[in-house]
Amino acid sequence: MVGTPVFAQSEDPSLKATAVAIPDCKDGVGLDDVNFSKNLHKVLLPAGRTGKLYMIDPSSFVMTSVEGFSSSHENKKGQKVGISSADEGEGFLFAADHGTEKLEAVNIKTGVVEASATLAGDADFVRYVGAHHEVWATEMNESKRQIEVFAFTAGDKPVLSHALDIPVTDGPESLTIDHSRKRAYTNFGKQAAAIDIDTHAVISQWPNGCEKPRGTAVDEQRGFLFVGCGEGKAVVLDLNQNGKEVGSLATGAGADLIDYNPGLSHLYITGSKSATLSVLGVSPKGELSLLGMGQAAERSHCVAGDDQNNIWVCDPKHGQLLRYKDTFSAIK
Repeated sequence: MVGTPVFAQSEDPSLKATAVAIPDCKDGVGLDDVNFSKNLHKVLLPAGRTGKLYMIDPSSFVMTSVEGFSSSHENKKGQKVGISSADEGEGFLFAADHGTEKLEAVNIKTGVVEASATLAGDADFVRYVGAHHEVWATEMNESKRQIEVFAFTAGDKPVLSHALDIPVTDGPESLTIDHSRKRAYTNFGKQAAAIDIDTHAVISQWPNGCEKPRGTAVDEQRGFLFVGCGEGKAVVLDLNQNGKEVGSLATGAGADLIDYNPGLSHLYITGSKSATLSVLGVSPKGELSLLGMGQAAERSHCVAGDDQNNIWVCDPKHGQLLRYKDTFSAIK
């Protein structure tokens, strides 16, 4: 059963945003993905046309940048110009560059692109899979829908090379890595899919409960897969019960990317049309409850939580991030 949020028409005073400006982006910038790296203890923000990937320390809020990517004066959606998605692994930042049509590996210490590989299509999400030293990139082109897998070898002369393709029907939408189960999750249309990291095979598919499936997130410890629905809803699938739907809740319209704070058992979901941020509590059974809904921004479809209980929401129109503090009680 889908519940109705109690703060649907007003801002929760507990969720007040602090604007964090992105340098030289006051006229707007394409933002399509924001990701927290536990290894680096940094928020990773690919800033579209700027040619820069910003890293934010959530303890000090110091912002630094890594350059070396293509730049443009055009201000388009994040997935069209420059870099739009990135991840970290083995001392490198991996990002799909729309300007060069390549996947590039930048040495974090030197800021130099030390390896690159040509992409088969326009990439959307990039995630590092440490179990096999691989980088996975989702590609949603008219002629080819797939996850392209690249092998990465570090060392004196790092190498990125195409390894294989994972064909996808009616997808892939989003990409979340479950390290404990060695699974990757994505959406194939109205089906959520689990991919075995070892074999690269799709091993399970379940109804995701969405008319317009978008982002995914996972609670590795309790075995919940979360799906954000574009119509304005969050859904919980129980991985220990063969993907059974155990919870859902209505949120702001235009939901897209989502993120999960395992320490608090809180799910974060934005509404790009309603300009809202919802913080949902997740019970041990997977039931969802609305803890609060705050004002965000139009097109604020990317969100990430960090290990300091900050919530970071993209505001591409104003060239900034919105930072919130999650002060709601942990769900036990």
